[in-house]
Amino acid sequence: MADVFRIAERMQKTGRNVTYRMQNDLDSDICINDILYDLHGNRFQVKCISEKQAVIEFSLLDEVGAEGDILVRNPHDIHFLFCSDPLHPGKIDESYKEEFEEAEKHFTCALFSYESLEKGKLILRGEEITGLTIYRGWMMKPELYRLFHEKLLEKGIVLINSPEEYKRYHLLPGWYEDFKDVTAESVWEEQGTVQSALALIDGLEGPYIVKDYVKSRKHEWYDACFISDISNREDAEKVITNFIERQGDNFVGGVVLRKYESLKAIGFHEKSGMPLAEEYRIFVFAGKIINIDGYWKADQKVNLTDEEMSWIENVAKRLKSNFVTIDIARRTDGRLIIMELGDGQVSGLQQIQPHNFYQFFSRAFENSVVFSE
Repeated sequence: MADVFRIAERMQKTGRNVTYRMQNDLDSDICINDILYDLHGNRFQVKCISEKQAVIEFSLLDEVGAEGDILVRNPHDIHFLFCSDPLHPGKIDESYKEEFEEAEKHFTCALFSYESLEKGKLILRGEEITGLTIYRGWMMKPELYRLFHEKLLEKGIVLINSPEEYKRYHLLPGWYEDFKDVTAESVWEEQGTVQSALALIDGLEGPYIVKDYVKSRKHEWYDACFISDISNREDAEKVITNFIERQGDNFVGGVVLRKYESLKAIGFHEKSGMPLAEEYRIFVFAGKIINIDGYWKADQKVNLTDEEMSWIENVAKRLKSNFVTIDIARRTDGRLIIMELGDGQVSGLQQIQPHNFYQFFSRAFENSVVFSE
C-alpha cells in the first residue's frame, strides 16, 4: 500500500508547488525528492513532509495539479480484479469472459469469489496482485463494497474508488444534489414501502419513473417503471407496488420518483417494448473522458458536437471520484441531460468494445478519448 497514496484534501497551490493532505499514514513510506504520479501520468516531486499531519508539499514537475485523488509511484502498475464463476471458482464468470480475456493481454488480473464475499470471506484466485486495482464485476450494496475494500487492503490491494466514492455514485441521493441542474427532477424516501413512496406524490404532476437508489425495472416499462400521470394515485400505487415486489432482495435504499423527460426516440426494445432514446454511456477516469459509445445499439453513431463534448467534459470535472460512468440522453428539444451516474467498476460496457475500453489503460495514461470503431 505504500505505493498508492489517496488525497484527502487539496490545501493550497502556490506557483509550481502544491500541498495535499493524504489519507495514508506517511510514517517512513515516502521521502524527500521521491516522485509520484497521478492517474494521468503527471509528475509530483516531494518537497516537504509533515508526517504528523499527513501533509506533503510537492513541486509540480508538469505544472498541473493532481487529476483524480490518487498518487502512485508507478503509473503503469495497475491491476484488474474480476468475479469468478459461481460453479467453477477457478474460472472467470462467463458474463465477464470477453473483458477478462482482453484485460489479461495487458495487465495482471485476479479473480475472487463474490459468493464467498457475501458470507464475509475474501477468496482470491489466479495471479497475485498488490497495489492499485480496478474491480470489474457485479454491483455491490455499499456495505458489501466497504467489506470488500477493507479485506483487500489487508492484502495490500487498493481499489481505485474508496467506499465513500463508491457509495456517492452508486446511489442516486449521493450525487443528485451536485447535478440536479442537469438531470431530471427527483424525490425519494428511505423506508422502501409503498405508503412512504405514495407520500411523495402530493403536488407532483405528469409522467414519472419509479426506481430505487440504484436501478429501475425499465424492461418492465409499463408494469413496474413508467407512471403516465403521477397524480393518478391508483395507477401510481400499482406501478410502485409492482416495482418494490419485483425488486425483492435486489431493492437498494428507498423508492425514487424521477420526472419523465421527453427524449429523442430511436425505436423500441425488441423484447420489452420499452421506448429507446438517443443515449450514451461515458466512462470518466480521474476527471477525463476515456470512452464514449451509444447506450442501446451497436450501430449507433456518436452524434455529439464540439460544444456538447465541452459540456460533457465540464460535467466530468465536477465528479468527486476516480472512476465513474455518466449516462446522458438527448431530449426532444435537442438538449443533453444526465440520466444516471454510476461507479465505473460496476457499470457495464453497453456497446463499448472491450478492446477499446482496455486500450486506454494499456496506452499508459495517454490523454485521449477512445470512440467506438
